[in-house]
Amino acid sequence: MAGLRSSYKLFMVIGITIVSLLRLAVAVASSGWSPDLVASRARQWAGMLVKGLGIHIEQTGDIPEDGALVVSNHRSYLDIVVILYHLNAAFLAKKELESWPIFGLAAKRGNTVFVDRSSAESRAMARQAIGERLAQGISVVVFPEGTTSAGPGILPFKNGIFHLAATKDIPVVPVAVCYENPKAAWIGDDFFLPHFLAIFKISQLKARLSFGTVLRISDGDTLKITAQTSVQQQLKSIQ
Repeated sequence: MAGLRSSYKLFMVIGITIVSLLRLAVAVASSGWSPDLVASRARQWAGMLVKGLGIHIEQTGDIPEDGALVVSNHRSYLDIVVILYHLNAAFLAKKELESWPIFGLAAKRGNTVFVDRSSAESRAMARQAIGERLAQGISVVVFPEGTTSAGPGILPFKNGIFHLAATKDIPVVPVAVCYENPKAAWIGDDFFLPHFLAIFKISQLKARLSFGTVLRISDGDTLKITAQTSVQQQLKSIQ
């Protein structure tokens, strides 16, 4: 029974994603492309997934206004859905996601910024693209650890995005996310399909999400340390 439940949820996710892509294409064809349209449709997609997957989210803190740089710790691919459920946003993602069947296309249509972290040129182009989206009034979510981690703590934050925010006076919102079931973490050599099927054998997955105080700091190093400390403190309070 549990195996049937998780298999059903997998096909449901695929179906919702395909239908959402088709609806976005129709909306763009009728009213034209805009960052607001894409962001709002992506949020609708996340809302349907949260409901369909049975994810119960306990959210604390003030949800940021549009045009903020949201920096979060990273536990799982589920973080994207949990965060996107609460705000219109684009994401920074590893370039490997671009080649994923269906979900890679959804990410591209969802205004995702892809980055090859091994390439200095790619990182520079990603920072430029993030700046463009923020200037359009769209929040951008970045996972500055650079990869997922099981916790309970976090990995050191990378520098680049914080220097961009400090230089451009971009508001930064530190966010902490965790799951009641520690097996929800997707790390190391985990494969997506077996992980998904194992996690969603249960009827409901509980997530906790905390939005921190908005930061505006003109020094990139200080901004990074302050944001990292905020995420660590928030995690301690919600784990």
